[in-house]
Amino acid sequence: MKEISTSTYSFRRLREHDCLYVDKTKYIYKMLQASGGQFFFSRPRRFGKSLTVSTLEAIFKGERELFHGLYLDSTDYDWPVHPVIHIDFTRCPMDTLAQLSYSLCLQLLEIYESYKLDPPRKKDDAPVLFLALIQQLYKKTGQGVVILIDEYDKPILEHMKTAEDAETFRSFSESFYQVIKGMDAYEHFVFLTGVTKFAKVSIFSKLNNLTDITADPEYATMLGYTQEEFEQAFAEHLDHLLATGVRSLNKQPLNRTQLLAEIKKWYDGFCFTDGAPTVYNPVSVGKFFQGHGRFRNYWFATGTPTFLIDILRKQQLTLADLDGAVVSDIDFETFDVARLAEGQATNEQIFQIMLQAGYLTLDTEQASGAMFMYTLRFPNYEIETSFTDQLSRAYHPRLTFSNYLYQLIQAVQKGDTQAFISWLKEYLANIPYDIQIAQEKYYQSLVYGVLLLCGADMQTEVRTNKGRIDAVLKSPNHLYIIEFKLNQSAETGLAQIEEKDYTERYRLQAREKHQQLHQLTINFSYDKDVRNITDWKESIDA
Repeated sequence: MKEISTSTYSFRRLREHDCLYVDKTKYIYKMLQASGGQFFFSRPRRFGKSLTVSTLEAIFKGERELFHGLYLDSTDYDWPVHPVIHIDFTRCPMDTLAQLSYSLCLQLLEIYESYKLDPPRKKDDAPVLFLALIQQLYKKTGQGVVILIDEYDKPILEHMKTAEDAETFRSFSESFYQVIKGMDAYEHFVFLTGVTKFAKVSIFSKLNNLTDITADPEYATMLGYTQEEFEQAFAEHLDHLLATGVRSLNKQPLNRTQLLAEIKKWYDGFCFTDGAPTVYNPVSVGKFFQGHGRFRNYWFATGTPTFLIDILRKQQLTLADLDGAVVSDIDFETFDVARLAEGQATNEQIFQIMLQAGYLTLDTEQASGAMFMYTLRFPNYEIETSFTDQLSRAYHPRLTFSNYLYQLIQAVQKGDTQAFISWLKEYLANIPYDIQIAQEKYYQSLVYGVLLLCGADMQTEVRTNKGRIDAVLKSPNHLYIIEFKLNQSAETGLAQIEEKDYTERYRLQAREKHQQLHQLTINFSYDKDVRNITDWKESIDA
C-alpha cells in the first residue's frame, strides 16, 4: 500500500517518497491551456490548495520527471521553464503588522538569492521588493514570471476580532497585491488561493484580468475526492481495514458496503458548484486511514473557527438558522471584512463566509429574477457534529459537557423519559437568557443539536401522509415520536400526535426491531421567569 501523508504539501516530496497521490493534473492542464493565465481559486482550509500551488511550481520549473504516469505527462504540454515567485502566507508569523511585513520580506529576499539577483536598497518594504523582483526576473531570464500566492487572505482572517485590526491588515494586503496588476506585461501565469473572497481587496476590485474559477463547473472537483477517485485510490487501504475488522462508532462490525456508506456519511458532501459531484475532504479521509479506521472529527480538529462562533453567538444564530440557510450571488461580491469584524454583517453575509470556509456547502441553486439564490447545508456528519459542539459550548459555558452528554444518551438508550427531560431542563437552564429566541423552531434546534452531539439517531421535520412530525428519535430499544410546543401545553401536542396518527408508519418497524414506541410532547415557555420546559406528556404503545 502507498503511504498516506496528510502533512506534506510539497509535490516533489510526495512523488519522491511514492506517497498516495490522487491525480488532479487534468485540471492544471486546462489552466495552462487557457488564455490570460491569471486565476483565483477559493477552497476551505486543508483541502489541497497548498499542494496545488506546489504542483504548479514544479511544472513551471520544468520538473517533468515528477509527473511520470500522471495525466499532464501524457499531453502535448511542452514544459517551458519560467521564473517562479511562490509566496506562502502560512509561513508568515502575523501577530503584528510589522511581523507580517518582516516575514514577507524575508520570503521575497530568499527568492532574490535563489536567482542570484540584487535586491533594492530598501529591503523592508514588501511591495517595493515584490515589484522589483518581478522586473529583475523578467529581465534576467527573458521569460514571463509565474506568481503563486498561497492563502492570500490569511492575514485578514487572523485579525477578525476587531474592525480596526481587520482593516489594517486588509489595507496592507491591498497595497501588496496591487503590484500584480501593474506588472502584467512581465507575467506569464498568476495563481492565488484563499479561503474567502473579500470585497475591497485590490485583487478583486482592481485586478480585473483575474479569472475566478472557484465556482466554475469545470473546476468543481479539482480539489477533494469524488466517489470514484476515492474508491480507486484507497482500494488497498479499504481492503486492509476490512481484513483487520473495521467497526462503526457504536462498535458494530462493517462490511464493504456499510464501510463505504459510513465513510461517505462522515467525510463526503462538499459541493462547490450547483449540480457538481460532491467531494470528500482529503485531510479527513487521510487521517481516517492513518487512524486505522476510527471515525473522528479530523478536519475540524485542525483549527477551531473561534471568530465565527463569536459572530454566531452575537447574532443569536442557531443550528435551525444554519442548515437550510439561503444566500444570493450578490452576497459573494459585496462581502466587506470590516463590517463582519464590527458585527454589522447581515446573516446572509455570515452564511456566505461559512460557505467559503467549508462549514456549510451548496445544496440547491435557484434563479430569482436577475439573482441566483443558494440553499446551504452542513456538508457531512463530521462538520455538523463538530460545529454543533462548538456552538453548544459557546451557548453553555457553565455546562460540564462530557458528563452531561453521557448522562443524556444513557437516558435515551434506556427509554428513561423522566431522566431525559431532567437532563434537557438542565441543558436549557445553562443557556443565557439574552440569546434565547421566542420560537418553537429555536428550542427544537437546541434539542436536536445536543442529541446530535450524543451520537443519537434523530431526524427532524419528518413528513407523513397526514402531516409533519417534529422529531423522530431512535435508540436500539426505544423509538420516540416527538412533538414540540411553545407556550401551549403538552396535552395539545399529544392530541396532535394521536389525531394525525404519527406513529402509524413506525409501528411495524418498532415491532420488528423490538423497540418500545413512545409518543412524547415537550412544551417550552419563553416567559422571562421560565425559559425552559414547563410540562411534558408521554404515551407508550403496549
